[in-house]
Amino acid sequence: MEKNQEHSGIYRLHLHVRPQARLESPGILARRLHAFILEAIQRVNPELSQRLHDGKERQAFSVYLDSDMIFIHSPAREVIHSLQKRLLLDSSIDLIDWQGTVQEIHTQLFAKEEIMRQFTPKFTLKFVTPTTFYQQGNYYPLPELVRLFSSATKVLEMCEGQVLSRSDIETWVRKIRIEYASFTTERVDFGKFNVIGFRGKLTLNLKALPPEEQERLWILAVYGSLMGFGYKTAWGLGQTRLEPFCQRL
Repeated sequence: MEKNQEHSGIYRLHLHVRPQARLESPGILARRLHAFILEAIQRVNPELSQRLHDGKERQAFSVYLDSDMIFIHSPAREVIHSLQKRLLLDSSIDLIDWQGTVQEIHTQLFAKEEIMRQFTPKFTLKFVTPTTFYQQGNYYPLPELVRLFSSATKVLEMCEGQVLSRSDIETWVRKIRIEYASFTTERVDFGKFNVIGFRGKLTLNLKALPPEEQERLWILAVYGSLMGFGYKTAWGLGQTRLEPFCQRL
């Protein structure tokens, strides 16, 4: 997926939906929402659909499904534009066991300039859907800082073309102070398999780092919170609210 040359940041598509059934089995429905999005893009932009299908990098969008709201984030404007166009043509969303009709469509760009204007060296990550990492065939359901920020570097690369090494992240996180941490473990049913993840809150203080490193970690925290941290973010895992920033989930 080519990064957007006009803007640097994350695009959001926020859908207000009138549901026709209660939200059950969120893991399975989020997986179906992912398939619905790919089909919707293919319907209005086959070339983009093929690029998404052939792409080997991190998924180009993330999703969060609630009872009457859906959030979709992407660093690619064409992904959001294609979905918006499809939903204006047909406002129905059918996930088999859950259907809804889109009542309102809102789009927003979280530009890097605006993100940096809201910089703060102390913030809280609230993991609102189970979050996990994947290593050597196993799930790693712990908010280990190197894994968190390394996950966000993939978003940074998509948004800005900037590459940060794992060794950079390892050096920076040694100076981060953890002021609060509380987590629970949760399994997510995706139908054919389960995923083990964590939910909870993590408050970090960056004041011991030089200003430039604080700012880099802040942008990673924002990008990660918008696109999700870790594994299967396009299936609804790893969705996170960053406080104080934009209250979204």
